[in-house]
Amino acid sequence: MDTVLIPLFAGIALGIGLYARAIPQGGRSWWQFAVGTIVLALLARLAGHGWPATLLSCAAELFAVGMVWSTGTPLARAAARKYLSAVFLGTLATSAALVMTDFGTIRPAAPFDRLSVALLMLGFALKLGLVPVYFWLPAVARASSAMTTALIIAVVDVGGFCELLALRGTAPWMFDQFATLWTVLAVLSLLGAALLALAQTELKPMLAFSSIDDMGYLLLGLAAGGADGFSGAWYGILGHALGKVVLFGAVGAAEWHLGRPVTLDTRGLSTPLPVASAAFMLGALGFIGIPPTLGFVGHWRLYLAGAELGGPVLLTALYAASAMALLCYVRAIHRTWLGPTNVAADAGTGAAGRPLPSLAAAVLLAFAVAPVLFGLMPNLLRPTAEAPAHVAALPIGGVK
Repeated sequence: MDTVLIPLFAGIALGIGLYARAIPQGGRSWWQFAVGTIVLALLARLAGHGWPATLLSCAAELFAVGMVWSTGTPLARAAARKYLSAVFLGTLATSAALVMTDFGTIRPAAPFDRLSVALLMLGFALKLGLVPVYFWLPAVARASSAMTTALIIAVVDVGGFCELLALRGTAPWMFDQFATLWTVLAVLSLLGAALLALAQTELKPMLAFSSIDDMGYLLLGLAAGGADGFSGAWYGILGHALGKVVLFGAVGAAEWHLGRPVTLDTRGLSTPLPVASAAFMLGALGFIGIPPTLGFVGHWRLYLAGAELGGPVLLTALYAASAMALLCYVRAIHRTWLGPTNVAADAGTGAAGRPLPSLAAAVLLAFAVAPVLFGLMPNLLRPTAEAPAHVAALPIGGVK
């Protein structure tokens, strides 16, 4: 698994770095925190599955908090405090669960087994910003530069989800025997975040809620398990990472051009920013799972896993969430990117009219095309099938 994640994180780091050179995302302190976040996330993946990886991931989250704080505005500092509280509480909960179960290799006696699973769910819900504890992610998206949020979602959160994927393999009892609880959390995030995304008028918070919605799909894959559930979650999280970089990058390019946040009242951005507009549209298609993108590869398997897990009722919830996500992105494309430019809205913005730097345009194009290419050749991203030694030594059922 890490043999794919490490080059993915390195590629995302390179892309965000080049983009930030062309369109500044912050000052010197932002660069220091961003580099620290990426390095620690990479080291966590190299460390495998255990306490060193967990501690490195927590350190990466703290550096990500610093990246938000470095923006320096009162809004950013308030968002950083919210994010820090989520990281702190989430780390306490997940650490307690991991200590109680020795990373899932031991199942405590009842009721402590249920307590450990509840703590694990709470901890990861806080870290990933899932419904109903999503309070920090939209605040970070509003207060931070576009690539700050993209880096948090595409590297820090993806790394956290991959820790859950690893735990799914080492401790199947935590998921198989509590599948109903994981499914409820997944459906809450699916439907709740999709509704909240539709309620937004500013694009960056909309993209943040869209990320939470997509995490609901991925959690469903974990709850379902099996070949479809695991592969759907795996391909889905890779498409999630690539898609958020290009979507936030396109919105960041529009903010650079306008000198202000992008809302649904913004019009006609495809005329001055054709590359960013095309990148946003391609990224949206991939993110909602339109073929032949990597998002389709993951979502198709997740639908199969959902049908097996919950039958028609769960499929109805998936269809409803997909319909709302489609409506959300179609509305943003139609109102913000297409149509005539809203000259009145752009008047008086002194920074308006800045062209998209060629380096940033190249990054957007690369990340917009990558999900399509990987969708055509998904086996390039297939994780290793070999089980770690501590997994192979477990008795059937993963409990000793």
